[in-house]
Amino acid sequence: MSYFINPVEADQCIFLEYEGTVPPRQVIAARDSAAGLLAARRWNRIVADITEIRTLPLTREFFILYVLVRGLARKIPPSARVALVIRPEQELQARFIESVARKDGVFLTCFFDPEAATAWVKGMNSPDAKLATTGAPP
Repeated sequence: MSYFINPVEADQCIFLEYEGTVPPRQVIAARDSAAGLLAARRWNRIVADITEIRTLPLTREFFILYVLVRGLARKIPPSARVALVIRPEQELQARFIESVARKDGVFLTCFFDPEAATAWVKGMNSPDAKLATTGAPP
């Protein structure tokens, strides 16, 4: 498993990308590192791309999603926007995770398209930049 954390000054956003098989311990480490960078730079935007996570069965991916967002509220500022980029087959689990995150006080929304996710965290909403709840990827 690998992950990449890319702080982009121009967007004032942390981009977090996961690849391969993901042990929960590394998901937490990456999440905490990204949240630490967010706090250190006084930014309030994270785009987490989990489209390249590959685990079987899908329930394992659900658990990884849960680990990613659980406890996030304590790590990021209340004004933070978190965009989660997912694959279409992850939508059902991601909807539940979105609900859990919002109950914890995290403003998290799921997307199929990384560009739409980035536009959303920057506050630039457009009709085609809607989250995964539209039912089908653009």
